[in-house]
Amino acid sequence: MNARTNVAEQDATPAPVGPAVAEAVGRAVGPAAGSAPVTTSPPTAAAEAATALAASEGGGPDAGAHVPAQAGPSGPAQPDVTVIVAVYNTMPYLTTCLESLLAQTLGTDRMQIVTVDDGSTDGSGAALDAFASEHPGLVDVVHQANSGGPAAPSNRGLELARGRYVFFLGADDHLGPEALERLVTAADTHGTDVVAGRMVGLNGRWVPKAAFQRQRHDATLGNSPLAWALSNTKLFRRALIERLGLRYDEDLPVLSDQPFTLAALFAAGPVSILNDYDYYYAVRRYNAGNITYRGGPEPRLLGTERIMALTGKLADSPEARDRVHRRHLEGELADILGPALLELDREVQERIVSRVGTLVGAHASEEVLLRVPAAARIRLLLARAGEVDAVLAALRFEQEHPQPPLVVRGERALLDHPALGDARLRIDDRFFETDESLTRLEGLTAELALDARRRPCLTLTARSPLPGYGGPVARAWVETFRPGGSGPAGEQFVAHQAFVSYAATPDGGTLLTARVPLGLLLRQAHLGAANGPWSVRLRLHGRATTGGRTHEVQPVRCVRPAKLRAWRGPQLFRVSATVGPEGEMQLSVAVLSLVRSLKRRLRPTPRAAQEGTTA
Repeated sequence: MNARTNVAEQDATPAPVGPAVAEAVGRAVGPAAGSAPVTTSPPTAAAEAATALAASEGGGPDAGAHVPAQAGPSGPAQPDVTVIVAVYNTMPYLTTCLESLLAQTLGTDRMQIVTVDDGSTDGSGAALDAFASEHPGLVDVVHQANSGGPAAPSNRGLELARGRYVFFLGADDHLGPEALERLVTAADTHGTDVVAGRMVGLNGRWVPKAAFQRQRHDATLGNSPLAWALSNTKLFRRALIERLGLRYDEDLPVLSDQPFTLAALFAAGPVSILNDYDYYYAVRRYNAGNITYRGGPEPRLLGTERIMALTGKLADSPEARDRVHRRHLEGELADILGPALLELDREVQERIVSRVGTLVGAHASEEVLLRVPAAARIRLLLARAGEVDAVLAALRFEQEHPQPPLVVRGERALLDHPALGDARLRIDDRFFETDESLTRLEGLTAELALDARRRPCLTLTARSPLPGYGGPVARAWVETFRPGGSGPAGEQFVAHQAFVSYAATPDGGTLLTARVPLGLLLRQAHLGAANGPWSVRLRLHGRATTGGRTHEVQPVRCVRPAKLRAWRGPQLFRVSATVGPEGEMQLSVAVLSLVRSLKRRLRPTPRAAQEGTTA
């Protein structure tokens, strides 16, 4: 195999594309119109061999003038995984990226690495050549003129891929040592065409944590948070990619991976989500130079228009369609209508608001909009109405009020927004409804004591500045929790019923009081599952018609340390409350031996023993 492949301009026919997918994804075959051509370099031995073969078969001396990139390493053995790395000015992060591939427990004999240098000027190309020379038989390096985005180099990588699976790795990022082996094992074991492994963000890089809350092999866009994890940093079965004729849309400078990933996810059926290991480390460059952070509003808007149109065409259920649309409404579109809009020229502002408004009108049902956070929802509705000035006023309002003001009306909390009640804008009050009021609590504390029936009980108190705070609260309970166990967050927890009351305070706020019996925690201790320490948190679920969510309030401060004994049936327990390192309450429970307790009670004190001896 040649360590380095210099690619000339190609007229090779790509894999056939299904008409529905081709129309929906709208990909460009080969370089997009107007993009820079792939640079011509001296022919490699493989290219010369292809030319000689073409000539020997009667093709004439020029028949091999345009030679497609070689389809991966030669030889009969097919690698398990082709890792494709699109590279543009990513030093020194590229070094860590490549080293993480060499460290894979999968083994380099089961791997093909394809790197495509998209016209780097920082020495990344030379680093790739050196890497390939040091590891002959493992790496293909392609050099081409800069194309303006990761789509073209990713497509070149797919032309070279020979693995049963394909994995796209960002040149800024790196993998955990066991990542590829675990991903391939999951795909082979469960027969899934797409496998997503848990991601970790470094240097402040955002990663989609919700998608990896639990491990499963039946995930779809309709039954899971996969819509919030649409990057291409997944393992794809290559047969699926070639059957669909999937390639990246080279017209998109940013977000080109999302149409590719969406088309694969819609066609793949159940997807494996793995959360048992840190598979992928997404790195934010210190200069924020990643393509994720460099896209301007209009290129991002172009990508979002393509994505939402694709979703409308390919979605196989209303649930999947609505989840993906909601992800882009509260993600890309709300961000495009974010504070940076205030800094743009008026003409650009009007153009952006108009295009966003068109998308909202075409793809956002009222039910979907009601699931979007309130402040972003109002901006999207204003854009749909074509109210440029109102959108800008809403942004200024949000800047002036980092914690948005709320007003409670019975069982509803509303965003106290300038557009609320505006007769001209005519936005229904329910679009201002929010469950953010549930988190407006101050001074949350707890005290451990025995209640009137001699049962251990926590009493939680907190104050809200909102009058009528309790109206929007549908349900409240308390959880004791600690690390470990099989819960979604890798913790063990016990949920306790809370008896909650609310009272108005003299300053116009609300006092929350919650009485929480701890019988379930004693039961866990009796079963040998609960010693300690346990932390405490308050959970509240809202009534909001916007799909009231469950909110967590912590830490719960400890009023004072306490230690008490309590019976549960025939068993005696010791329950202790201590103050943690940051002032939080920590609970411990121990089962006491009745015999030892009686002996201890009957044992004479040192003074009594001394008096008995004297007598």
